[in-house]
Amino acid sequence: MLPRSLSLRALSLLLIVLLLSGCAAMRPGAEPPRIHLVGLQMQQVELFEQRYRLSLRIQNPNDFALNIRGLDFRVDINDERFAEGVSNRPLEVPGFGEALTEVEVSSSLWSLARQFRDLGDSRLERMTYRLHGRIAVTGWGLPVQFDSSGELGLLGPGR
Repeated sequence: MLPRSLSLRALSLLLIVLLLSGCAAMRPGAEPPRIHLVGLQMQQVELFEQRYRLSLRIQNPNDFALNIRGLDFRVDINDERFAEGVSNRPLEVPGFGEALTEVEVSSSLWSLARQFRDLGDSRLERMTYRLHGRIAVTGWGLPVQFDSSGELGLLGPGR
């Protein structure tokens, strides 16, 4: 049996090695991916829940590929909570490249009612969105937070 101080030193050394190997896998100077909402399509309408398909563009600002394991996110529209979703669909985004993916989200009756109320109260031609959450990338110890925003047009061209 090893003396107590020797076993504590060995355990400490093992923890340091594990922590350093986890940090090395993150690559110094690596930037998180950028995620943008590029499409929103209604899929299913029930009394208390609505399902939508979102098209997301994921951009990789790094010179190495990112292997995405999953997403956990929320969508706000016009500064109101709208829908939430998760995805475990794997996706590889090449270095200095981008990829499109589709994910499912769900919203409640109350979220949808707020959006209709806001549309009825004004003559909105565009809607603002905020997409935020976290993304799991292989080789990165912790999920990466993301937050993006933009506008989606409600009316077609010529309006």
